[in-house]
Amino acid sequence: MKAENIANKARKSLSKFCMDECRAYCCRKGYLVMNKKEFSLIPAQKRKKLFDKNIVKEVIPGKYSLYLEGEGGCPHLYEYKCMVHKKRNRPKACREFPVFIVGKTVRLSPRCLAVKQGKLYPYEHKLIKLGYKIAKSHPAADYGLYQVELKP
Repeated sequence: MKAENIANKARKSLSKFCMDECRAYCCRKGYLVMNKKEFSLIPAQKRKKLFDKNIVKEVIPGKYSLYLEGEGGCPHLYEYKCMVHKKRNRPKACREFPVFIVGKTVRLSPRCLAVKQGKLYPYEHKLIKLGYKIAKSHPAADYGLYQVELKP
């Protein structure tokens, strides 16, 4: 089995936990960096409101940073459920959270309560057997997991 398939199964295994237990913590804390296409999923009127309240900033042309704590969480979150979860063009950080594969290293987000509780251990074990190294970052360094290049 390929590493990305294992990572996808790991992500999918967390769905019920995310909604029922952690209540989409990752969608309500920290920042979300998006490209223009991902940002366009937010309705125009809501985007304007986020800019007006300084909750979202264009950090470089075509890259936006959304402060998730500014308006009660991600604008796509409704009753702890992601309304764009099944859309192909939802933010890459959301698609890959909390398991990020970079080369032969698997990075697990320290912001994810399931990661903190060891819920991904069976998947970590499978990835290790495939020769991957498991890395957990300090919570303050979580932004580095998204592989966002901020230089123009």
